[in-house]
Amino acid sequence: MNKRLPASNWRSRSINDWNTTTFTKYLEDRHRELFGVDYVPYRSWRVEQGLIANIIGTTTGSKPQKYPPKVLKRFIDECFADYRPSAKYPGISFGFMWTYRKNVWQRVIAEYEREEQRKVVEENRPSDEEIRAWF
Repeated sequence: MNKRLPASNWRSRSINDWNTTTFTKYLEDRHRELFGVDYVPYRSWRVEQGLIANIIGTTTGSKPQKYPPKVLKRFIDECFADYRPSAKYPGISFGFMWTYRKNVWQRVIAEYEREEQRKVVEENRPSDEEIRAWF
């Protein structure tokens, strides 16, 4: 029997199968690992999960996917890497990232779109045999 892994098991699930629950657990776990304090959502979990769902979509289809989970994870990872905790602000939340780190999001999106364009060019490029046949 092929049982699907729990949504909270981000370490074992394929990034393509991540959902809002997976990202919530990822934020909690990585935040604790990196900053040594519990993760606290920006306003509430519901708000943050809504922001996440607006990007990666929902399984019910009520919110369509704008970008794949790998793009959102890359954004979160870069924000975590850039963040320098202080006594006053020992951690960072997704809501803060989304509100104040749009420059990181824009860079991640630009890189993702260039990768996708490169894939399209490679897929549509004629083979060596096709090129030789032209001559």
